[in-house]
Amino acid sequence: MLDVQNLSTVFQVHSHEVTAVDQISFQIPEKTVVGLVGESGSGKSVTSQSILQILPPNGQIKSGQLHWKGQDLMQLSRKELQQIRGKEIGMIFQNPLSALNPVFTIGNQLIETICLHQNTSPKEARKIAASLLKKVNIPDPETRLDDYPHQFSIGMCQRIMIALSIASRPQLLIADEPTASLDVTIQAQILSLLNDLKSELNMSILLISHDLGVIAQHCDHILVMYLGKIVESGSPQDIFKSPLHPYTQALIKSIPIPDPNIKQAPELIKGDIPSPMNLPSGCRFHPRCPEKLSKCEKECPSLNTIKNTHKAACWLY
Repeated sequence: MLDVQNLSTVFQVHSHEVTAVDQISFQIPEKTVVGLVGESGSGKSVTSQSILQILPPNGQIKSGQLHWKGQDLMQLSRKELQQIRGKEIGMIFQNPLSALNPVFTIGNQLIETICLHQNTSPKEARKIAASLLKKVNIPDPETRLDDYPHQFSIGMCQRIMIALSIASRPQLLIADEPTASLDVTIQAQILSLLNDLKSELNMSILLISHDLGVIAQHCDHILVMYLGKIVESGSPQDIFKSPLHPYTQALIKSIPIPDPNIKQAPELIKGDIPSPMNLPSGCRFHPRCPEKLSKCEKECPSLNTIKNTHKAACWLY
């Protein structure tokens, strides 16, 4: 359904061109949840912004192809792209409070979205908006349509963002850290809601997260990203039972084990993620890698198939 090929996105920072996403390729089939995981600064959010072409003014897609159901999104006019953005591909942003306009009521924002993508009157759109709030478990939806974002908790604002995103019944939903800054109970409710909506609407989801537990539990396929590159991809079984790339192994070892009978402390990944303004030569993980070879400092490995759908970009293989 979505086919991303050799996507590269850069930002102009003063006189420097900074590469945030570097030659990545992946596919999202129908009715599938694909997880994109990595540390902060690895390029996950920039990837989602590139797909929808909503980059900041200093960002641009330098090369690559974005195919949506056979259409090249890069070749569409702004008007044609607007017919797809929001209607066929929805997005839940990382911070719901910054994504919702504080000076308009929730109803105003929902009704405007519904009228934009559906041929309906404002009166009918209000009924649809109330039903959407009910679907995402907002109590007393008809009354709460007249409330402003600041009158809702962060968890409720995230539910409202989901309602906005599914207003046009999209076939692909991009969820960028949908449970960030939420407590564990609300996280579980939001993820359960997304699963229910996926089944009800038969949609695919690109789930972006730094939480490996969330990714393991909810995804059919996983992409591991580091400093603008996809370094490993595979099924949850591949990634968590037999991780290949040292970065993936390090991420998994850094997860605390909740079982009190297992006395094993998490292992922190050595060093910090380098700045995109000063990328390491060769494999980008080599300055932090416990298994680096001399070749790793000079040449960057490509993402190669190791077994079935399991791929890794590492000179060890």
